[in-house]
Amino acid sequence: MWGMLFMVFSLSAWAGQGEELFQQAVGKYQSGDYEAAILLNEQLLNELGQESSAGYFNLGNSYFKSGKLGKAVLNYLRAQELSVRDADIKANLAFARQAVVQVEADSGVSRHTRWVEVFRSLSRGEFKWLAAAAIMLTGGVFLWSLYAGLPLKRVFLLTGISSVAAAYIGVAFIVCFVERIGRAVVLTNTEARFEPSQQATVYFKVSEGAEIKVIRQKDGWVKIQRADGRSGWVMDQDAERIWTN
Repeated sequence: MWGMLFMVFSLSAWAGQGEELFQQAVGKYQSGDYEAAILLNEQLLNELGQESSAGYFNLGNSYFKSGKLGKAVLNYLRAQELSVRDADIKANLAFARQAVVQVEADSGVSRHTRWVEVFRSLSRGEFKWLAAAAIMLTGGVFLWSLYAGLPLKRVFLLTGISSVAAAYIGVAFIVCFVERIGRAVVLTNTEARFEPSQQATVYFKVSEGAEIKVIRQKDGWVKIQRADGRSGWVMDQDAERIWTN
């Protein structure tokens, strides 16, 4: 299961110390020192002060090779959030998911209508640009209509149409945002309980690497929902959100 050769990004997106850390991390990974590669990649992402699909991808590779499936899936998903259509990220994520129990491997996110699915295929950066473009389009249509001397009714009609389009994008953004902030990955094999307490009855088991949805938090516990709809409480250190900001 662990024999697949993972490819590491060969191009650095950073300069100076960032580039040096990147090359060191790649070297440690290629030499088989995956724990050192993890530390260097974590340092790189933390010191850089911003997210990078390359950094998350390499971190996911290092965690996978070190046998930490939960952390591997988590970082592949973070890389995919930034580079939705990257073929290498998709391939490695799919391979890692094969080690997770099927009922839990599917994301614990509810399915929506097709128009929302289209927006779910966009990266976070693309979504922000699209929302900004929709707002600018609405204002642009209004100003152009006035400048062109169109009848007032037509100005309102054109502006209304563009406003509906912007609202459409806005609703999709809200739906996807709520969905994304709840997505999380289980970091270790654990048990979900009926109540947020070690003394509570165990409801079901959750596999390392399972993709779930966080419903709420309480006193060091999180209530999660699995893909099959079951929900229960696990300790907060046992699951980590994909989207952290």
